[in-house]
Amino acid sequence: MTKSRGAVAAAIVALMAAAPAMAQEAPNFNPDKITTDPALAAKLPEHIAKAGVLVVGSDTAYAPWEYISEKDGKTPEGIDVDIAEAMAKTLGLKLDFRTAAFDGILPALGAKYDLGISAFSISNERLKAVNFVSYSQTGALWAVKAGNPKAFKPDELCGRNVAIQSGSYFQRLLQDESQACVSAGKPEIEMIPFATQAEALTRVAADGADATVSGSATIGYAAKQSNGRLQTMRPAGKLGGFGLNGIAIAKKDTALTELVAEVTNKLIVDGVYKEIYGMWGIDDSNIPVAEINPKVKD
Repeated sequence: MTKSRGAVAAAIVALMAAAPAMAQEAPNFNPDKITTDPALAAKLPEHIAKAGVLVVGSDTAYAPWEYISEKDGKTPEGIDVDIAEAMAKTLGLKLDFRTAAFDGILPALGAKYDLGISAFSISNERLKAVNFVSYSQTGALWAVKAGNPKAFKPDELCGRNVAIQSGSYFQRLLQDESQACVSAGKPEIEMIPFATQAEALTRVAADGADATVSGSATIGYAAKQSNGRLQTMRPAGKLGGFGLNGIAIAKKDTALTELVAEVTNKLIVDGVYKEIYGMWGIDDSNIPVAEINPKVKD
């Protein structure tokens, strides 16, 4: 017997109250030790230099990349926050790290946000709309309820119920997989969309979906913080392997794109990136060099 929507919703609320999937004491990265690079700061677009602020859009619901501190319920924390702080300090700017709906960040670049730093997977589709500077690599993981009561298998997705973050790279991959199921005469994948990955994870832990899939750092982190409610599984097929994440900049802002790449590579060479990733325990996300609009496979 399947649970009613009301029962599932109640279970989700209870789970979030008892053990929030995204809870953790954040590592203490100190950006104040980073000094301004005058040569790089001189390359800032006039409107950013005049404002003295770097405005970054992020969904702040995708730990450990970015999330809201549980201490005060308002302070952004995470890998991307530390990276943005380091970039701002290098350019002699203050940081305005703003919470935004994930699928609303890219369309607002150049108008509302200078940069989008929200663990964006670089895809050819997104490259048509914005510029990217690569800054990390990440694999994928599935999360299922501990014990895998629904006998979920990553290589048998047709007919499964999958909780997924709306607008994410993984949602598009699942849509492709679902179409392949239909073409083969099999049931489609039933995708249950959520605004945040935290909600998708909570739905799975509450037994309201068979599984969810996202970046390896986020899923692995959530499983560790779930008090034994979740377990991870490696993906198969198109969902397997590593892909690049990128800092997003408006397509027309070529000068800012080049500057972001220069700053990123400086932080890589100086060891700041390695320090940040190491503090968060995901050293395998390091890349040796940041590239503008790198070639990727979808």
